[in-house]
Order: sequence, then structure tokens, then C-alpha cells
Amino acid sequence: MFRSKEEVREYVWKKIEPICRFPPPYGRIPNFKGAEKACERIRELEEYWESECVFSAPDSVLLRLREIVLEDGKTLLVALPGIKGFVTLRQKVKPTIEKLKMAEKADFGILRQKVGVFAQGCVAVDLKGNRIGKGSGFGDREYEILKKENALKENALFVVVAHEIQVFSDLGYLMREHDVRADVILTPEKILRIKVKSDQRSVS
Repeated sequence: MFRSKEEVREYVWKKIEPICRFPPPYGRIPNFKGAEKACERIRELEEYWESECVFSAPDSVLLRLREIVLEDGKTLLVALPGIKGFVTLRQKVKPTIEKLKMAEKADFGILRQKVGVFAQGCVAVDLKGNRIGKGSGFGDREYEILKKENALKENALFVVVAHEIQVFSDLGYLMREHDVRADVILTPEKILRIKVKSDQRSVS
């Protein structure tokens, strides 16, 4: 049993480093080899096809997911690194950080469609949907901002992309009131659906 979230992070970073791309995963959301395969599983979700707008965190591990959203003609909403604003993309470009910084700033007041799928990377996640990020709290804050701005559909699906190394049976004992649970975990090998009611999304 881990004594803290930081202990989980250090454990995962060390274990996943051999299959990560440059730069090393320490202090980051790991960009592991095989992430593209995990991201492509988004197309196996019925909720994805029902969504006209998809949110993605800016992490490199989600690059292929962002490409897929644009390839499928959907609106892509992305938080800039450090939550320095949100941008929207609709044209089929490679949505790298450089491209995101040049994209149109999102205006939540006129956002044409609400977000139906909310996608994040992680350092660790468990089979109950409890997610641990790199320690900045950006993932939970991005979710709360979109919720506050009324930009999320009521039944928006929270999707996490992870390698099997990052998936644990239970990390719930480390969670705090502000932590938000995921609904689905996409890995290179499978789709894991979390059996938790939407009204139990928050730990509190």
C-alpha cells in the first residue's frame, strides 16, 4: 500500500521509463510507446460518436486522440499548458502544442456544442476511476472550469488514456474531496469501464 500520491508517482515513473519517449517521464504525464493505440480506442466508444465536441488536455500522450477528433470532423477543445486559456480547433491539422498556441481562443458563451467527452492522461489510475496526475492539479481544475462555464454535457464521459503499468486496483484511500473520478480507461490492450454512477463522480 502506498503512503502518498507522490509515492505512487515515483513508483510509476521508474517502472514506465523504459517504454517512454523523450523526455523522461519524471514530473510529467508519461508519453509511453503504444499511446497511439490506446488513443485510437476512443473510436470504440459509443459516447464518442454521439459527441460533437471533445475536450483534451494538452499532454503529448493525447496527441493521437486530438488528431482523431479532428479527422472525424468534431470540434476539439483543448486547455493550453498551465491552463493559460482554452482553444478550439476544427480544421484537420496536427494538434501539437505549437499549433494549439496559434488556435482560436475558446469563448464558452458561444461554444456551439457542449463537451461530450473529456479526455486526460494520468500518472496512475485505478479500476474505480481514481486518477493521479503529475501533482499540479491541472486535470481536476480543467474539469471544474468547464463545469463552472457550463461547457460540459450533464453526462459527459471522463476518459483517461493510460498504459497497463499505470492501472491499479484501488487508490481511493489517497483521494481528496476535489479529485474527480474517470468513467473509462483506454489502454493499448483494452477498454476499462468504471462501474460508478455519474452522481458519484466526485469523491466527496
